[in-house]
Amino acid sequence: MNLSRIKIIHNPKSGFIKNPRLIRKIVEHILDDAPFHYDYFETQYKGHAHEMAQRAQEEGYDAVVAIGGDGTANEVASALLNTSVVMGLVPIGSGNGLARGLGIPISVRRSVRLLLTGQVRAIDAGIIAHRNFFVTTGMGFDALIGKLFDDRSLRGPLPYFYIGVREFFFYQPEVFTLQFDGHSIRKPALLVTVANTQQWGNSVIVAPNAKPDDGLLDVCIIHSVGIFTALYHFPKLFTGKIDRVRHYEHYQTKALRIIRQKPGPFHVDGEPDETGQSVDISVSPKALKIIVP
Repeated sequence: MNLSRIKIIHNPKSGFIKNPRLIRKIVEHILDDAPFHYDYFETQYKGHAHEMAQRAQEEGYDAVVAIGGDGTANEVASALLNTSVVMGLVPIGSGNGLARGLGIPISVRRSVRLLLTGQVRAIDAGIIAHRNFFVTTGMGFDALIGKLFDDRSLRGPLPYFYIGVREFFFYQPEVFTLQFDGHSIRKPALLVTVANTQQWGNSVIVAPNAKPDDGLLDVCIIHSVGIFTALYHFPKLFTGKIDRVRHYEHYQTKALRIIRQKPGPFHVDGEPDETGQSVDISVSPKALKIIVP
């Protein structure tokens, strides 16, 4: 991996470390003697990372490094699709699904050092409603919880778990119709997740068989179950064994359409959004070059 000029984009509002100066000092300590030049920028508003990454190729950068969570990573990655510019990632978010899915260290120091020692891997990009995703997208209960979680200032797995348990008692499952490869599946479900990597984040593995560079999307359906059944099987999301549960269905495809009863929330790499009754999802194979161990 031969890099000569890197653009670093840091979202100072990401994650638990609310000290942007500390993170910058760590980066400078490791990279000031690196065999490449780097420029360091901080985002000022939502979408700013995407704007800065879009200009990277014409500005002569051969790599863009995102310092932030999955939302920041998504902004940068979406701007670099199908270009020669390589992406680096220093994960400081609350979930870090992309980093965990690719084996990138969840440590500022180790992930910055990876920029010096890593290798470039081409991974797929998912497409939903003209947006890109690199981890997961989904509808149903997880999308609702993601929307509520996004409105809170507290981050991390505990607030997320608390909101999930609280809302579970009142949630009314949707009926989804999934159309792909000549098949049509219609059923009520707690949630439908379409995955590019194995997990949502925080080591919660919803798609144990997913590979980010196989040119396929992993469609995961979790049926509507009672609270005790959900709590009993919940640990399997952390052990990679959720696919052994009879209330779980898994399919692989290159494209699908999801039809729901009414417009509602969905998420893109954990970031909440809204969609209509019908949405098409597809994959763009090996569209992003990213530095991994």
